[in-house]
Amino acid sequence: MAFREQDQNFLNINQKAMKHVKIISASLLAVAMLGTGCLKDKGYDNNEYGINDANNSPAGIGFHKGVQFRVGLGLELTADPQTINNQAVIMLMGAVPSRDVTVTIAIDPTIVSDYNTQNGTNIINMVEGVDFSIPGTTFTIPAGSRQVNVPISVPSTASFSSNDTYGIGVKIVSADAGYVLSSNQNRLLLAINLKNRWDGIYNLRGYHNRVPFTFPYEVEMHMETYGPTSDIFYWPDVGTYGHPIGVGPNNSLSWYGTAVQPVVVFDPATDLVTDVYGVGAGGPPITMLTGAGVGVSRYDATTKTIYVNWNYNNNPLRAFFDTLTFIRPR
Repeated sequence: MAFREQDQNFLNINQKAMKHVKIISASLLAVAMLGTGCLKDKGYDNNEYGINDANNSPAGIGFHKGVQFRVGLGLELTADPQTINNQAVIMLMGAVPSRDVTVTIAIDPTIVSDYNTQNGTNIINMVEGVDFSIPGTTFTIPAGSRQVNVPISVPSTASFSSNDTYGIGVKIVSADAGYVLSSNQNRLLLAINLKNRWDGIYNLRGYHNRVPFTFPYEVEMHMETYGPTSDIFYWPDVGTYGHPIGVGPNNSLSWYGTAVQPVVVFDPATDLVTDVYGVGAGGPPITMLTGAGVGVSRYDATTKTIYVNWNYNNNPLRAFFDTLTFIRPR
């Protein structure tokens, strides 16, 4: 589906007070379908995700990253236990509940195996009780809240290979209090890799060349391991994968929402960027920008700097020119 652009009001936000980040005009966001079986994702706003049907009745429930479905993350190589938090987060929408909401989940290995079959991948199914554990299958969203985190404990990654991806499939089975499960947000595939060497917290500086949103931007950006040689932009100011746009002076920012989530792929032998692609649900095609006058997308190991140029819809007039300078490990 083409990424069509329309004029629409949006809220400019300042880096010092990023409590609201509104989406630049983008009709692609309408592809988040409405209805009780397919819940709308309005993006991150005030720590809420818009999981619901068009009429807010019945209220919906799903994983906050369920539309994305495959969630990549990196763990340290260590014999010590690690806990995965804030990835399998169950979210509900509608009025804040006045009573507790009980949610039942299940680990489902077929989520990983089916994904492998459909995509030609070889993600290794992690075994519950051996490779990981969860504290139970019943979780409670307390009255007055809209979410609950499902913590996943990994006792050791000492036997993990940096060349492999490991997977955990989890699904929501049921919820009480009248909440209806989303058919497109009730399953999640956690794709786990050892943190690669490009993973880290960076200072991102750059600009977008779509007029009139050509102002420079500068933010803290997390480059999170998405695969053995790939990393995804995670923007902590909005609390999810995404990328800023400069919409005014003094670092006034906005974004295209969760539909535009670039992943950068590196050649480990040369540190050249070999690909840029998008994983945002309903998003436009994202590709690396090359050609006359465009710098080489690469990682400079000496200065720990990533230079990456990319565009959407294969349109060089919809390009981003990014420089990411390493600050510290995540």
